Amino acid sequence: MISAKRRCHPCTARVVVALLFWTCPVGGFAVGQSADAIIPVEIFDPGYLAGDSNYHSVTAASDGFVYFSMNSHHPNSSARLFRFDPSGESVELLGDVTEALGIDPLRQIPHGKIHTALVEHEGYLYFATHTSQYEGNLPDMSPSDGRLPYQGGHFMRYNLTSGAFEDLAHLQLPNEGIITMALDQENETLYGLTWPTGLLISYNLHEGLLHNWGAVQERGEWGQLPEEWDFINRKLAVDGAGSLYGSSDTGRIWHFELGQQRPVQYLAGLTLDAVPRYYEDNFMYANEPHFFWRNWRTILWNESTASFWGLHGGSTQLFEFDPNAGMLRSVASLRAGPETTQRNPYRTQLGLTLGPNNTLYYLAHGPPVEVEGRRNVQTSVYLLTYHIGTGQVTNHGALMGAGNRRVYFTESIAIGVDGHPYTVAWVETVDTERMAAVQAARGLAVPEETRDVIYEMQLVRLPPLKQFAE
Repeated sequence: MISAKRRCHPCTARVVVALLFWTCPVGGFAVGQSADAIIPVEIFDPGYLAGDSNYHSVTAASDGFVYFSMNSHHPNSSARLFRFDPSGESVELLGDVTEALGIDPLRQIPHGKIHTALVEHEGYLYFATHTSQYEGNLPDMSPSDGRLPYQGGHFMRYNLTSGAFEDLAHLQLPNEGIITMALDQENETLYGLTWPTGLLISYNLHEGLLHNWGAVQERGEWGQLPEEWDFINRKLAVDGAGSLYGSSDTGRIWHFELGQQRPVQYLAGLTLDAVPRYYEDNFMYANEPHFFWRNWRTILWNESTASFWGLHGGSTQLFEFDPNAGMLRSVASLRAGPETTQRNPYRTQLGLTLGPNNTLYYLAHGPPVEVEGRRNVQTSVYLLTYHIGTGQVTNHGALMGAGNRRVYFTESIAIGVDGHPYTVAWVETVDTERMAAVQAARGLAVPEETRDVIYEMQLVRLPPLKQFAE
């Protein structure tokens, strides 16, 4: 038996002209489908039992394939890149990132994560590498097994034609991975933020030099609490002209202007703190640092509106940001549940993309779907849409695979050339023998948010977009 508990209520519109903030006529949380709506999805197994996470990293490339990566927190395992053929419904392993870099994981900490998007440009997929091992004290993490510490992240690319991996640039700062990456396609420049320090770096594809512009978020995630600590932005924003923007955990927005002596400037008069507060009267920030409470969680550029659309980290509030006009406006709440506390307990996620008809597609975490006889999960994943033209928010329902396998955590979304949305998700494991195999392969090293239920990282295909058309 399957059930999901939800209810809907209207929002109150509010306009604050002085700060250029207002809310849309639809809000509170998403409306549209019946309280127990379920979206049947197809699940494809890449066969990587030690794989335990994915952040951003799925893309539908121009060659018709869907590319994605899987991370591993196992000490000897590494991030791997896969390719899915929609027509043949087959998954192919393209390579192990640590192996492609010529690194022996038994001698030094491997590249356990690709924590960035896979960005296509001129026949290549661009990405960056990051560590998944955090033993010891930041920033001096020395493994107890005698291996060398993590030797620093890399900018890399994968050739869509030849299938070759290429190492573009090595950060060469021990224990400093690249956790955030964006590509300015206009100027053919890669940008990244490092972890744990929050250094802004860039690499021009023609120049071939790696530049370090220094820390842009205090001392990042190894700074002293609370004065110098700042949760590093997980998504950089690049507009159509190549201008780069980022956000900090103080709510401030910064702009990087190449060619200036001090290229990082904070925007005056615009703060992300105002995004939830002008929507929800009782919204308050706790007087302590916290993961993505005050910066944006994810953001994208929309050519049709000549503006950015993003999600506020601590409230799941959708906002529009036009830096040229000095405009930042609160638009709608993209929640799959009725909670209106100071922070959505189901978190703001990274799975936001722009689809046809100027519609935003978002995979939100919401109330867990209960399955009789099964262990409870923390959340279930719901598909929400926001139609920019009409302001309509719709909750289309929770994702569910064959055999009532629940999809309960995800941080990615892409729309394939076949018209299907795809995600790489945490999917419930229901077979007891399979559970034992997964535990044996993965050990105890799994992301904190997924420890309660045995799960597998799977590629998930949703029904065609036309099913969710407004």
